[in-house]
Amino acid sequence: MPDLGFPSQIGGLDLHAVIRCGSTGSVHAAIDPQTGKTVVVKLLHRPPAMVVHDVVFNHPNIVQIFDHGCERGQHYVVMEYAPEGSLKGRLRSLQNLDTDTALSWIRQVLLALDHLHSYGMLHRDIKPDNLLFFPDDRLKVSDLGLMCPMRGSPPAPMGTPGFMSPEQIMGLPLDPRSDLFSLGVVFYRMVTGRFPFSGSSVSARLNATLLSSPPWPSHLQSTLSRSISQVIMCAISKRPSQRFADAKKFLMAIDEIGNAVMVK
Repeated sequence: MPDLGFPSQIGGLDLHAVIRCGSTGSVHAAIDPQTGKTVVVKLLHRPPAMVVHDVVFNHPNIVQIFDHGCERGQHYVVMEYAPEGSLKGRLRSLQNLDTDTALSWIRQVLLALDHLHSYGMLHRDIKPDNLLFFPDDRLKVSDLGLMCPMRGSPPAPMGTPGFMSPEQIMGLPLDPRSDLFSLGVVFYRMVTGRFPFSGSSVSARLNATLLSSPPWPSHLQSTLSRSISQVIMCAISKRPSQRFADAKKFLMAIDEIGNAVMVK
């Protein structure tokens, strides 16, 4: 592997291809010498904010963590490899998704978020890059580098512009509704082919999130039901009090839509 400033080995693993680099660290493919299987190693730019008990990650819709540690000052996490790629890759080749597929994928992410939130944790970086596919079209939440506890002082404004909630941008206290806002942005993109808060620069995307009102999804896709539009617009409301109170309420709303589609 060419020298890009990364170690060539860590945690007993030989690092191979660089999968991607992001705000929280670089992601590499590696081979586990004990199993011969491909795993993913994330090299963190900064120490993790906290050590979380493994039970938090023990969910079928959350990427499995195999190991974590620090060598020569470099913090790292070893995770399972996603052979089917990310939601970002899927959406790149699609303008919008059919309703049934979109609801299925959103439902899986909500189950993962409900699990994290039940342990008092926030993800803070829900976006298509961090939603990974596995066999049987299973979607898993990944990249927990910005995860933080709900309680305590408001965390520093960190996340991905265009997906961060207004309160996340402003450094205000966060609760589950912030993650649900980010998922609402993903949902909007799934069914319309567009992001609700876009712009040519970071500041433009942040300002759009704080100040602009995106069109209803059904105004962009005439075949989209008003009920789905209502759910999405509820999730991306500027005020947390106008959003779903928690992931369970969001789940109930999309399950009602799914049941209505089945009846038809």
